[in-house]
Amino acid sequence: MTSVSIGFFILGAVILWGGFMVTLAITIKNERKTN
Repeated sequence: MTSVSIGFFILGAVILWGGFMVTLAITIKNERKTN
């Protein structure tokens, strides 16, 4: 793999992980508000 493809792979992984963390945080906040 070239450095460019490695960079895109890392960027995609960071975006996916960030989206997962944001979704998890929103879910926890909504559950705390409901209970």
